Amino acid sequence: MESPVQESPEVRATRVSIIIVSQHQCQLLRPTLTALAARSEPDLSEVLVVDCGSRDGSARLDDEFEGITILRLPHNFGWTKAINIATRTAKGEYLLLLPNGCQVGPDSIQQMLSALEADPQAGAVCPAGDLFALPKPGDTALARGSEYPFDQPVLLPKLALVSMNYLPDRYGQYYGDLELFHKMKEAGKRVLVLQDLVLPRERAAQEMISPEMDEADRMNGLGSFYSKNYGFMAGFGFWLAQTAKAFFSFRLGLAGKLLGGSKVDGL
Repeated sequence: MESPVQESPEVRATRVSIIIVSQHQCQLLRPTLTALAARSEPDLSEVLVVDCGSRDGSARLDDEFEGITILRLPHNFGWTKAINIATRTAKGEYLLLLPNGCQVGPDSIQQMLSALEADPQAGAVCPAGDLFALPKPGDTALARGSEYPFDQPVLLPKLALVSMNYLPDRYGQYYGDLELFHKMKEAGKRVLVLQDLVLPRERAAQEMISPEMDEADRMNGLGSFYSKNYGFMAGFGFWLAQTAKAFFSFRLGLAGKLLGGSKVDGL
């Protein structure tokens, strides 16, 4: 008598890879992971935490939370490099870039995914929050707009990053995704904002990057964006103006960092 054939359980493909970048912010990461643990259909998503050399216990939270993967880096090599490392590891068709401290609801991810798949003109989707315009040559700060979800949770196809060979490594902590949303705009796609979806967020009481390095990374990032998309002289002129401004205001440390093209890479 033949033994009955046992059907193997259906393996459901990972649809969304949730990526969180963290350094020395265990107090933010723990509530973020707690909220994710209650998400609906957890087998359809994975959680990847890129820990940038934390010494506060963050890198050991996989002992506390089941089903998360922590990618441990020895230092802070910048948000851009962290996202690229996680994207290469990600199994999902979509990526949710989730700032540390954001807390999703049980159905938030499915709501974002459904909205993105239902709108052929949407290249990415994010919850209610501030969006910005893509900067123009000479801009030293972002202005409100509708094209760039800076420092916001955003869901988008993994292919969007893979097709551009990942985020450019000339960026450090800031603006590495400017190129992504610039290309998205050129392709006629838009960022869809779900105004009825609000995600609570806690922010760090103290940033992990010195103010001087923070500003140098931002200005050098903007200069790189201008050079790539508006011509070499647009970026060079911006860099020269910012360096001169720092020098003549006696911010010699910042001027030196601008001259050296400093970015967050190995702190």
